[in-house]
Amino acid sequence: MSEPRGQDKRPLWIVVVALLLAAAALWGSSRLTWITVPRGLTIDGRLAGDLAGSDLVAWQVPLALFALAAVAGVLGTRGVVRRVFGVLLVVVGVLTLYLALNGNAYAVHWSGWAPGYDGSTAQPERTLWGPAAAVAGGALMALAGAVLAWRGHRMPRMGAKYAAPAGKRAARDAETELWDALSDGEDPTTRS
Repeated sequence: MSEPRGQDKRPLWIVVVALLLAAAALWGSSRLTWITVPRGLTIDGRLAGDLAGSDLVAWQVPLALFALAAVAGVLGTRGVVRRVFGVLLVVVGVLTLYLALNGNAYAVHWSGWAPGYDGSTAQPERTLWGPAAAVAGGALMALAGAVLAWRGHRMPRMGAKYAAPAGKRAARDAETELWDALSDGEDPTTRS
């Protein structure tokens, strides 16, 4: 049995996999170290440790959950609604990119840092991997949204393979029709 014309599954799989990878990247960015703090450095008199993404900003995990929920939205919608949803994903992906690339979003004011008890004057340093994972998550979400907005109306939807073709009815057996008439309280022998 062949697919209906224009129902290629590859773009749908691209969108679903991109959204799953975006969710993983955003969740991972919340767990990765964004700022390394030299041993013994204090801030406001307290010993400080490395700062993960979740210590600095709170948007990675909610956006990761949004990406996971978007998979269900992609599979459950069709037509114009799916294309509008694709545009929403592009907007959220671009917003994620902005938040990840904007240094002020996770800026740590170095003025509060003081040398540790050992007298070292080393300063905290930003790392590459935490923000890079967030950038990857935003880019994957924007990519998924762009593909969905572009090809969403042609993608199959969940349960579409079980839908009966329009205009075709299943052939009914004459004996089954007689039993159905009896069940409805009609006398099938008086039918013409």
